[in-house]
Amino acid sequence: MLSITPVSDTYHVCAQLHPQDVVEVARAGYATLICMRPDDEVDGQPAWADIAAQARRHGLDFHFIPARSGAVTPQQAARLREVMNGAPGRVLSYCASGNRCTLAWHMAMNEHG
Repeated sequence: MLSITPVSDTYHVCAQLHPQDVVEVARAGYATLICMRPDDEVDGQPAWADIAAQARRHGLDFHFIPARSGAVTPQQAARLREVMNGAPGRVLSYCASGNRCTLAWHMAMNEHG
């Protein structure tokens, strides 16, 4: 069972997913999956492309917005806002712990434009 934290009604975050977790994400009713974790932060971390392939297989939109831990940029937050604005339903974003996804959301909500 995944540990998912709601940040808003439509935006939720979680720690690192694995390809086999995507079916649970789809069954939970998410429409969009976002990876904010660059590949190779730690040994054995699943590649974002493997998770993206499973997301598409299960009918989810997938976006890759890699951000370094503790160093989300305004550009990454703006990209997150774009994705959220175009998302057809609930969004689940993941990174190592969910913290940078939460930070990016707060930055995205506080930007003007």
